Amino acid sequence: MGITYRTARKTDCLRMAELVDIASGGVVEFLFHDLVPGLTPQQIVAHNLEIDQGYYTFKNAIVAEAEDQVIGVGLSFPALYHEITTEMRQYFPKDRLDHLTEFYAARVDDSFLLNALCVDQNWRRNGIGSKLIALTKKKAIQSGFNVLSLMVFADNSAALSVYRRHGFEVLALVQLNFHEHIPHEGGCFLMKSNLDT
Repeated sequence: MGITYRTARKTDCLRMAELVDIASGGVVEFLFHDLVPGLTPQQIVAHNLEIDQGYYTFKNAIVAEAEDQVIGVGLSFPALYHEITTEMRQYFPKDRLDHLTEFYAARVDDSFLLNALCVDQNWRRNGIGSKLIALTKKKAIQSGFNVLSLMVFADNSAALSVYRRHGFEVLALVQLNFHEHIPHEGGCFLMKSNLDT
């Protein structure tokens, strides 16, 4: 099968943005739709990943690659950066950020956050997601953290099953109301896994 895992490169950003969009369950579409004339939400995310400012950068992603294509991504960084920043308040419409207030306020203090995890639909059930989780846990430990956290939609039973198998436990239910761009019911679960350091 020839799957390799590596740190992402700038040239991966558009493909990564496609996978991050899927992983977001509609949050990317909700935030970025019709925001920049002529650009899709995925193109905006790709640009943000490329410019390499702050934590939301291609340098914080691990990718799985096969057949010269990125087929999976795990984007992670310290959880303290999961917040609504001043820059976001200047960029996004207020009603969109208000809708995501609890989502961005939820975090596990002093943890490393697996912000986005996605495997291309055609490559699932090959252990790629599990490998990306394992590599992210290793990255978290190397960064000085002993807890890895994440958020997952409460109605995403397949992802919940995977995360539980990897030692994640639910800490809290985070309110995130249904919207046409975020077609999920029941909010999100904030989860954490203690790491063997």
